[in-house]
Amino acid sequence: MKTSYAALVAGMAAALILGACSPMENRDDFAMALKNKTDTEVLKYAGKPTTIDNTNPERVAWVYKSRTFDVETRKTDPETDVIFSSGSDGKLHVVDVVFK
Repeated sequence: MKTSYAALVAGMAAALILGACSPMENRDDFAMALKNKTDTEVLKYAGKPTTIDNTNPERVAWVYKSRTFDVETRKTDPETDVIFSSGSDGKLHVVDVVFK
């Protein structure tokens, strides 16, 4: 019985850890989902980025690690940069998604 309990606890822990991870998406789906979205909408959809580069206020980049993949090669992109620029409403809006 102890083995079954340990396996159950390990399975539940794995489910919680994996559930907190953002799902992997192909490049096209990810880019289309974020097109023209605000920073708040991107945060809700894609989650918290690994890092944010806001050294240039005209071009803010949110960096996601291992979040997207190339359909043709089936390889994970080590980095995906979501590029924002200020919109006429004063909010940041996605203007580009760069896969590295």
